[in-house]
Amino acid sequence: DLSNDVIHFKMITFPECHEKFYEECLAIINEEIQSLGLSTIEVVVHEKRNSNQDGYNKVVIVTNELADRVKGKAGDGLVTYPFLWYDAQSGQRTLGVDGKWNCHEFTPEECCASIKQSVPNPDTQGNNIECHIFVPFGGVGNPRRNDRVFITLSPDGRVHEAPIIQ
Repeated sequence: DLSNDVIHFKMITFPECHEKFYEECLAIINEEIQSLGLSTIEVVVHEKRNSNQDGYNKVVIVTNELADRVKGKAGDGLVTYPFLWYDAQSGQRTLGVDGKWNCHEFTPEECCASIKQSVPNPDTQGNNIECHIFVPFGGVGNPRRNDRVFITLSPDGRVHEAPIIQ
């Protein structure tokens, strides 16, 4: 029962939106929200990261809810960087092992230090690799809310991942 999930702040996803255009997805979400009797919900839209945006040089480290260990996006402790690195000294390369670092059981700080050690040179724009520590919703300092939905869009306006209420 979806209404029970909202009351208890469980993560709710909308997999039926995947690869749909934004407006079509929003209609699906609004229909489900109305069926719960909710009148308003904040829609937060993110564009899928690309290598031309500010912060392209940041690796996102997802922690556990206590923010004391690296969890990784899939819960496996892996941290990924989706872009090629244009190293000012050694040229273009994939970072980590196929764009990934295994930070299982590392603290976020240990993981970040390991990543930075593996990428000692700035890129051709003069930027060093940096870390962004992300504590999941419901974790320390990042409370869950049942009144917002996150939608990630690809450059063509399609929904890149299942939207999430959390």
